[in-house]
Amino acid sequence: MATNVSKEQAASARCADLYDFLVQYYDFNFKHEGDSIRPVDNHSISIKKGYNGYKDFATKETGNSIDFLIKHMGFDFINAVQALSDVPASAISQPVDTSQQDGIENVPPQFPEPVNGRYKNLFAYLKSRGISTETIQMLVGQKKMYQEKSRNNIVFINMEKDFAELRGTYTFGKPFHGIVPNSRHDGFWWFRTSKNAAKAYICEAAIDAISLYELHKIQGEQEEAYYISIAGVAKQPAIDRLKDSKLDIVLAVDNDAAGQKCRDRNSELEYILPINKDWNEDLQALNRNQNAAG
Repeated sequence: MATNVSKEQAASARCADLYDFLVQYYDFNFKHEGDSIRPVDNHSISIKKGYNGYKDFATKETGNSIDFLIKHMGFDFINAVQALSDVPASAISQPVDTSQQDGIENVPPQFPEPVNGRYKNLFAYLKSRGISTETIQMLVGQKKMYQEKSRNNIVFINMEKDFAELRGTYTFGKPFHGIVPNSRHDGFWWFRTSKNAAKAYICEAAIDAISLYELHKIQGEQEEAYYISIAGVAKQPAIDRLKDSKLDIVLAVDNDAAGQKCRDRNSELEYILPINKDWNEDLQALNRNQNAAG
């Protein structure tokens, strides 16, 4: 168990009404059947209204609300506790202490300590992904990202200091990608090209947001805009929060099945598609073509 979440807080989150949470934030992923819901991609799982768990009738697997978010929604433990803290508790033998729920909401993110010195891994990794030194220096200078001391991950931190995305810098295997514990569950990372920016491009990851900016710069299409990462295409609460802003929202999520689901459930929004799976793949392809031609 994570050291910055108490047993009492975790117990409270386990007893949250899973049905209410999923209907409020992820209704598009579920099919309603009476007083129960089932994932559209796994009809054997059932979540019943008023209960704090689920059952998979195919595998006989059962679990509480936290278990479901971790095993079937891609949450980590800390973010699952934080997300469920807003949901009324049910199916519990004793009343829930709501002051503990408030405590979860008020726990600030624990941002990693930055490395003391040059961000060698950060520069090397981002340059290997086709991002220019000029852009890296710009974002480091704006304190929008840094290299952490203990694991050399890149920390993409927002100006509000309530959310940060993590990216591993090792080039072998699949790079680590995560969120700093206790980050705001509808939070996002962003940078902008102008204080007068009115357009906002919503991407799945910070690397993609930076890559889209790089593509616009290379193609001479620079504009006054926000480049945003929600750190996961399933983060509808972050998209909903951005919809409530006065910005002109453009979905710029991946060109894959998960990205299409996101476009479908936000069909009122304008969108753009990368040629390949994501904007970083497009950026690297463009750089390769330019190098071959030059």
